[in-house]
Amino acid sequence: MKDLTALAWLEAFIQEPINEWEVIDTGWDHEVHVLNDSWVLRIPKGKRVLKLAEQKLLSELQLQADIRLPAFQIRTAPDGKEVMLYRYIPGCPISRDLPPADLKKAAIQLGTFLTKLHHIDASGHGLPERDKAYYGLLLEKIRRFYPSMPARLTNYTERLFSVLQTERRAAVHGDLRAAHILWEQTSGKIGIIDFTDAHIGDPAIDFAGISQVGDTFMEQVLLHYEGDKEGISLRASQLCQLGFYYRLLQNGPSKSLLEEMERRLIK
Repeated sequence: MKDLTALAWLEAFIQEPINEWEVIDTGWDHEVHVLNDSWVLRIPKGKRVLKLAEQKLLSELQLQADIRLPAFQIRTAPDGKEVMLYRYIPGCPISRDLPPADLKKAAIQLGTFLTKLHHIDASGHGLPERDKAYYGLLLEKIRRFYPSMPARLTNYTERLFSVLQTERRAAVHGDLRAAHILWEQTSGKIGIIDFTDAHIGDPAIDFAGISQVGDTFMEQVLLHYEGDKEGISLRASQLCQLGFYYRLLQNGPSKSLLEEMERRLIK
């Protein structure tokens, strides 16, 4: 997108000349750029298209949540591709190294936000669903790598997918890891970004992401969350293991990844 010489369409939208352009992330689904330290431009990779369901969900959350969320608009670039533009949300990815008082404030805000998100009636938003069929298809894709995987890892994989529960349904962020939870020191507020993976599924998936910050922080968030706390904690520990399998599907069964999976998953 930056290679395009004509940026007038972007400058017209943000109503300022583009003097700075920084690539801040190259994820699986989108390229992410920051313009003038003030705007975020998200560009779908390949033939992916922006999901209006994400915009609908965020519009509703904007009315309910007292945290910073992307308020984006979709625009069509000169090459015909739809892109997303929204005001830059300040802050640094949350970390267990933050002062305890800051982590407590963030946990309160995050628990309150997730309570609102998980209780939204999103039946008419068009969000994709991750149900039994979704995880069945995921397992079938993983099984293609079984010939390259140690037997005890394939056995563990079968056991893990047999206990994954899909009956608990809610609108979820879907990728709520530390990089997508921003802490802004000056305001004392969190911001949550990148709702690309928002879907209808198990609310425990959001706590699986939060657990990357640390178990203590996840427990603090649960204290301020209204829901099945004990069940969510258990299922989050199972769902957080799926990250290894997404890496397997993305990058293939490298020796280092398989060794890490054996070491981290099989006790």
